[in-house]
Amino acid sequence: MKIVIQLALVAVSAVLAYFIYDGIQNKIAFKEEAKSRQEVVHERLEYVVDAQKEFKNENGRYAGSFAELFNFLNNDSLTIVKAIGNVPDTLTEAEAVAQGIVIRDTLLVPARTIFEEDFAVDSLKIVPFSNGSEFKMKADVIEKNKVNVNVFEVYTTYGEIYKGLSTKSENVDLDARIQVGSLTEPITTGNWK
Repeated sequence: MKIVIQLALVAVSAVLAYFIYDGIQNKIAFKEEAKSRQEVVHERLEYVVDAQKEFKNENGRYAGSFAELFNFLNNDSLTIVKAIGNVPDTLTEAEAVAQGIVIRDTLLVPARTIFEEDFAVDSLKIVPFSNGSEFKMKADVIEKNKVNVNVFEVYTTYGEIYKGLSTKSENVDLDARIQVGSLTEPITTGNWK
């Protein structure tokens, strides 16, 4: 009888050890996958910031939708001003231009050249790992220190990023946002920085 109890205790101990090990491995795997997914989303959002900055340089404001941003990237140009010549230490650049020492040349290049040639511009709006969900984008003009400032934000939720992952025991707020920009502050950084 004593041997049967000892064998039962060994079996119970083995099962408990397995569940503890499995739980730890699942947590480690989730953390690694979550970090990997977040890095991909951060990169995608940084691309949107780059496109928005170029849009603002050309239009004086941020794009309020992906359709407007894509139209710019696919059909518009960026203005590049090159200064040819060297500005002497005794003059400002404006004075050097006025005297003909420095010549400014304006070039137009396709807006999509801010990305690599094979980059799919339409992918900017798709949240990675979300089965096709799209980022939300808004732009506005706010008053900050009695000055009107253009702002934008692009965001999604962690629920979209973690689609397909088991988050039950991970203490994750799936409704929390991951975003770049803000409609209340003139920033273009991500909220993860």
